[in-house]
Amino acid sequence: MPETLNGTIQGMVEKVVHGGDGLIRHEGQTIFIPNTAAGDSITYQVTDKKRGVLRGKLVEVITPAKGRVSPPCPVALDCGGCALQAMHTQNQADLKTSWVVDAFQMFITETTKVIPIQPQTKKHAGRRRVRWFMDKGKLGFRQRFSHDIVHTETCIAITQNLDALRNTLETMNLPESIQSIQAVELSNGTHIILESEQDVATDFTPPVQAKQQWWWRKLNTPSIKALHKPIQSLFDQIQLPSKQNNQKIGIEIGANDFVQGHAAGNQSLVSQILAWSQSSQRIVDLFSGCGNLSLPLAATGKQVVGAELNPASIKAANNNAKRLQVDATYQVQDLFDSFSYEPFIGADTLILDPPRKGAKRICQNINKLFPKQIIMVNCDVAAGARDAKALADAGFKLKALRPLDLFPYTGHVEVLSLWQP
Repeated sequence: MPETLNGTIQGMVEKVVHGGDGLIRHEGQTIFIPNTAAGDSITYQVTDKKRGVLRGKLVEVITPAKGRVSPPCPVALDCGGCALQAMHTQNQADLKTSWVVDAFQMFITETTKVIPIQPQTKKHAGRRRVRWFMDKGKLGFRQRFSHDIVHTETCIAITQNLDALRNTLETMNLPESIQSIQAVELSNGTHIILESEQDVATDFTPPVQAKQQWWWRKLNTPSIKALHKPIQSLFDQIQLPSKQNNQKIGIEIGANDFVQGHAAGNQSLVSQILAWSQSSQRIVDLFSGCGNLSLPLAATGKQVVGAELNPASIKAANNNAKRLQVDATYQVQDLFDSFSYEPFIGADTLILDPPRKGAKRICQNINKLFPKQIIMVNCDVAAGARDAKALADAGFKLKALRPLDLFPYTGHVEVLSLWQP
């Protein structure tokens, strides 16, 4: 730890690394400072060491970098949830694109199509999933690396509807036992999940709203209980290609089902997969979740076989397929362990959408599946690059690479890549 731990140090931010922190070097040591931009001349304090890395906080910007802006959120420096708010939106888009290009550089050839991120144009970034923490009747977010709660009158990272919902929730007589609240906004309504250490809500009856489904969850458990019935079915509407007469399909999303955190970003993700799979007939979807990526393909007449570890997601995917009357079946498989490859051999398009740790086992055994092409979706750039090396070692070539900004203002970026032999 530098001797100047409690003092102020002056330095220059060399670059902003994946995750959103600025990197500064001081006396042979590297310090990460949030809310900075490459080229900023700043004063800062080293605060602590987290996960083996020295971290600090910004004290003053002496000379701002080109493209630095005042954070649009008044609590951006305290909250820490949106690490890139001090950068112009074009700079944010360019930076996130560069993170992905750098990570996949060894696989990019002169024939690889790279599709850069387009900058955020709206003030509200549009995140449709949120978790607030309750503190003295107010809802807020935890500071990074801390349990302290930061309150704000408005949050530009989420949708305007969710921002308005937070204000409404704070005016309600919610149980004192509530510790946090999750909300997921879908096309026809919002799941609202009250979280407490208690098993049930003994002192609260939620209002019955046409576009709200209220739930109760005991903390640290997966099960949830509906606070009013009949339970409303909430859907994520997905636009199909124009040749389908501008048809939309609704994928039912339960309160426990995974859905991408940005509706417009998810549509971009699905639309790109639809475009890359136009000539395919048989689709295999591994790590399928509730069918977000492959049910739209099935709705265009393709045959889909999918797999996922979570039984609840598989049940939701099959229920969605049945309701939509499409040729899609999903099964429970532990894709991180040994599983039967037979149902998934010979796909025209193999979709891989693993969690953060990636799909190492599958990628290392990809030639047992004999896919004609692979579309890989990675929420972790480093894991994606590692999996990409396994695909390249197996003889696949990177045909297209598209970073997607599903979490504007933050240091997170999604990676979509197309691979062919």
